Amino acid sequence: MKKGALFILLMMMGTVQLQAQDKDFWIFLCFGQSNMAGMAPIEAQDSVVSDRFLSMATTDGADGRVLGTWRKAIPPLCRADGHLSLADWFGRTLLEVVPQNVRIGIVSVAVEGCPITFFDKDKYAPLVAKEERDWMNGILNQYGRNPFERLASMAKIAAKDGVIKGILLHQGETDAYDDEWRKEVRKIYCDLQHELQFDSAEVPLLVGEVVRKEYNGVCAHANPTINDIVNHYPNTYVVSSEGCEPGDDNVHFSSEGTRRLGRHYAQRYLEVTNPALAETCRKLLGK
Repeated sequence: MKKGALFILLMMMGTVQLQAQDKDFWIFLCFGQSNMAGMAPIEAQDSVVSDRFLSMATTDGADGRVLGTWRKAIPPLCRADGHLSLADWFGRTLLEVVPQNVRIGIVSVAVEGCPITFFDKDKYAPLVAKEERDWMNGILNQYGRNPFERLASMAKIAAKDGVIKGILLHQGETDAYDDEWRKEVRKIYCDLQHELQFDSAEVPLLVGEVVRKEYNGVCAHANPTINDIVNHYPNTYVVSSEGCEPGDDNVHFSSEGTRRLGRHYAQRYLEVTNPALAETCRKLLGK
């Protein structure tokens, strides 16, 4: 094939891919540790899911999920061995207020108990190699022992179908106690931007508080560091965990606390992207 004809063919292929991308399919990347993976029991109300709410399988699973494919967002979203996650009710809440033509897609990779550096593509390898906990290695193995690469590669597949609209992080119980954590979070966001080529002005980073002091949160001392991140980086916002009750261990959120936190993420996302819809959401949630 001549170079000119090949160029035209490649241009045509690019045009077809662009046309196939649904601008009304909003993709959200979710990463972190246990509360993002989901630790709360899944209850009856959690299994009623709209056809407009999808999740990308970031692992294979005994429940039939297939790596790199979309499935109806029936919990658990993160992995087949997970539980109820804040991402569940983030997506559901958005669907209650966005136009009916909008669909929501979640791409979630989370590693219970991990430090933020497990998602640093330049630092993770020796840290993961030294991991000795069997349960942790079991989780890492499901992600090919490279959480960042799995998140980025699945996001690339998702972005062929829709548009990346935001990134949700819930991590900090392990190490959100100093400036290094904050810098790592920013680096990971920038690495994702480089990999996925999105406009950082159009893709906010939402960072959630852990269980708060008034609930005797075991890791509540991480919240000052989490809240400080907004003072350093653009288009970065903290999601309050006020009123989000914990489970018995005061580290993880209860089922209702998880639902409420997911709603808080949705409310905060709309506040920074669409104030009119945020007001609708606020009335819906009775705030």
